[in-house]
Amino acid sequence: MNSLKLFSGHLRQRKKTLAALFFLGLLGSAASLSSPLIGKAFIDAVVERDDYDLIPIIAVALIVLALADVIIGFISRLVHTKLSAGILVEIRQRLFHHCLYARMEGVERFRHGDLLSRFGSDIPQIQALLVDGVIGFLHNLLFLLISAVILVYLSPLLAFWSYLGLAIALIITTVFRGPTETGTRNIREKMADLSHFLAERLGAIRSIRFHRTETQETETFAAINEQLVQRVIKFQTIDSAATQLPGLALSISLAWIYLLGGGQLQSGAIGLGTFVAFVLYQGRLFGPAASLLGLFRTLQAARVSLDRVAEILGDGEVRQRVEYRHADKQAAICLENVTFTYTQDTPVLNGLNLHVDHGEKVAVFGTSGVGKSTLVQILFGLRKPHSGKVKITTGSLSSDGIGQPQHALGYASSEPFLLHASVTENLRYGNLTASTEAMVEAARLAEANKFILSLPEGFDTIIGGRGQSLSDGQRQRLGLARLFLADPDVLVLDEAFSAMDPETERRVRANLFNTFADRAVLTISHRLTGLEQFDRLLLMLKGKLQQVSEEELFSYFELHHPQQEQPRKA
Repeated sequence: MNSLKLFSGHLRQRKKTLAALFFLGLLGSAASLSSPLIGKAFIDAVVERDDYDLIPIIAVALIVLALADVIIGFISRLVHTKLSAGILVEIRQRLFHHCLYARMEGVERFRHGDLLSRFGSDIPQIQALLVDGVIGFLHNLLFLLISAVILVYLSPLLAFWSYLGLAIALIITTVFRGPTETGTRNIREKMADLSHFLAERLGAIRSIRFHRTETQETETFAAINEQLVQRVIKFQTIDSAATQLPGLALSISLAWIYLLGGGQLQSGAIGLGTFVAFVLYQGRLFGPAASLLGLFRTLQAARVSLDRVAEILGDGEVRQRVEYRHADKQAAICLENVTFTYTQDTPVLNGLNLHVDHGEKVAVFGTSGVGKSTLVQILFGLRKPHSGKVKITTGSLSSDGIGQPQHALGYASSEPFLLHASVTENLRYGNLTASTEAMVEAARLAEANKFILSLPEGFDTIIGGRGQSLSDGQRQRLGLARLFLADPDVLVLDEAFSAMDPETERRVRANLFNTFADRAVLTISHRLTGLEQFDRLLLMLKGKLQQVSEEELFSYFELHHPQQEQPRKA
């Protein structure tokens, strides 16, 4: 299985722990396999030879074995838990890391619910397969082999029928492989639908109430749950048959062995101690056999999880696409002949060139869909240009480990990312060591301090997920306060003032430009306000940027958006 190879490395780097767990399993198996032989010794000594002096020795041996089994089981559980937890966390971190650094095109095609279901349902299945599957398979297989030798030694005829029943049970399990995998996949997909629905709707409760679609959403939620229940019921029918029928085959085999063994016992072909020992081993044989069969079923279900997680990880991780340089005299932002297309149609960016010097304030305008957001994503390395170069020159040498200096680029947008946490935690997001004084000053510069202090607990107030308890303008001011606090070398403002009134925008932008007078600022906007504050105005047309005057910019928007009122310079 190619998908299994993606995760085998998580086991290879834990060889010593696996060896220790396997050795503990061998000791436990030895203790378990010794008990029937002690029982046989008891029957042979007491029933057949009337040797009652052996009873105390047998009792002590049983107690020693029981204590050994308890100690071995306790240690094994600790080692197993540590191993399982380590692998589970490691795979989750690996998938999370991949989602952060993989190609945006690869991650964006998955809904949030699909990703969440892989973290919540699929990865535990993979972890169980890697740990319980490998160790369990080796333990049970070894147990069965040793039991087979002992059973053949006790009675070759009974051993034949015992393993024939096991073979039939294995065949039945194999027959259910396809339906089990299909049923598992169907349930996972519907659970992903449910996760996505909740993740999307719970983050938009205010919008749902604005649109008055509570009844519609309740009915949709009920329908998704009903579909999930139907798939679960259908799967349980298949799963029950896949579980019960192999067990039935093993039980029939055991019943036949009782009949056949009873006849041999009656004819004197075998002794009572031998028959009792065989039955005891038979009972111990069915446990590992059932576990082995269960492992095959687990593998069938885990194949779905393996494929689902491998579908994401197999997309490959990207290398840093933006070239960062440490210098003070070169252009802070330099894009040379950059081309990018989402499809084979007209390029979104077509030979685009952009140079922004340190201390220069540049604004980029354009209608919706012309490529402004794509430009920002390429600037931050989220998308890979099909051709051209992207260079960022900063005064920072510290790196976050992936080639990008920590304070190279700062970003503020129309919809800042806000956590369900306190205002303080949101402002310090990405800058955990910022002092309280710096945080308060950043809030003041972003015109956010007054509304923050008016909140029930000020900076300690918990704001809802995505800042839903705040207005759009308040959220944007928190995003800008975070930008002040980050103190980046290059600032990128992507519609960062769109929800503010003109006067607040004017004051915040003035504070921003004064505070970062020596920094490069690239602003993306639709609003033709405060144009006199910029050194250059650029208009994006047909995938390229061209410098324009204020009058040319107003004329363009009047021609293409006559219904959109724009303030003109007095």
